[in-house]
Amino acid sequence: MRRGLLWGVLCLLLWSVPLGPTGAIGLDRIPDRLVDDVTRAVEDRQPPAGAGSLVVGVIRDGRTLVVGRGDAGRPDGGPPDGRTLFQIASLTKPFTGTIMAELMREGRVDPADPLQRHLRRVGPVPVAHVPEYEGRPIRLRDLATHTAGLPNVPETPRFSWNRLEDPRNPYKPLSRGELALWLSGYRLPVSPGVRFSYSNAGMSVLGEALSAAAGQSYETLLKRVVTDRFGMRDTTLHPTSEQRVRKAAGHARGRVVPDWEAPAMLPAFGLYSSADDLLRWLSANLGDCPAGAAAGPGGHGCAPPVAATLALAQSVQVDGRSLADPGSLGSGAMALGWFVAWATDGTPIHWHSGSTGGFNAYIAFSKAHRWGVVALTNSDPDRVTADHVVIDLVRRLEARPEVASLP
Repeated sequence: MRRGLLWGVLCLLLWSVPLGPTGAIGLDRIPDRLVDDVTRAVEDRQPPAGAGSLVVGVIRDGRTLVVGRGDAGRPDGGPPDGRTLFQIASLTKPFTGTIMAELMREGRVDPADPLQRHLRRVGPVPVAHVPEYEGRPIRLRDLATHTAGLPNVPETPRFSWNRLEDPRNPYKPLSRGELALWLSGYRLPVSPGVRFSYSNAGMSVLGEALSAAAGQSYETLLKRVVTDRFGMRDTTLHPTSEQRVRKAAGHARGRVVPDWEAPAMLPAFGLYSSADDLLRWLSANLGDCPAGAAAGPGGHGCAPPVAATLALAQSVQVDGRSLADPGSLGSGAMALGWFVAWATDGTPIHWHSGSTGGFNAYIAFSKAHRWGVVALTNSDPDRVTADHVVIDLVRRLEARPEVASLP
């Protein structure tokens, strides 16, 4: 949920890694320098003994590397590796944006659609009124780019960030029905589309609107558009018993903490995943879809409809320089659920980061430069270890890194 906004022009051209199964280490052909650089970055940032683990995955030109260190706290006693499950927090948002892109390609929604065209209820509760500002409605694009004017989290009779029932599992009492009631009564402080303000509530409302437009649950859409399509069997809202024995235990301040349960906020930060699966996701976004229905002609690239959806998801929707109040977006941009930074040659770098109570995650890729990186940790999220290890890699692997942190 904590977005941990990393910003800057990330010149992260990773050294080549030999072709191999996604998530495999494959030391037989990997250049020693890459192994050393990634391993050193992970070891420099690995959590203290007993305080969690760190797993980093890298992809370059279809070649992959995974390095893990620490104690994942898996019930099966397994090591932190490419198959270890983590809560991936706000890395969920680009998945929701890709669902929107698929529905755009299918002609079911348009980014300029007003929210009220699709949203009639949330769960069993009708939405009596959709907020607007002086006749300007919230559009789907506004929700996907955090410019709708909605706050980060809702305030309801049962849920308030200032009076949490259980700070270790804060969102558990917030139901979808309460989200509907809150939205019906909320008054926008500014016109949609003019101010960037990061909003988990807005992304959750977008997920509800997309489900209504498609006539399918968010979970069904997620499977159809992303996880089944790209063979991401460990990316899920509800881990199975088999997956839970491979799940890392969240840590905060040196103690094991429960996973966050967020029934009303699943499209914003509800997913679990693994480094192996997220490398598959990065590979698809780089234009290398797995064999099967997603693959292009002759098994190369991505099938045209799939490529079109991913391109729409990656397309810039809002440029911070065009907003009256760009806030922490600054001179960056927003695609559909993806933040966009700019490399020194002007090409886009798509990224997202986030945390729940015991996890921190970061993902980024450059389609133009053919690299991607993901970092997952179940150590204290306040340390933003996943964010920092990526900065470490930038500094080690790129001659002129320009990286800054935002509040």
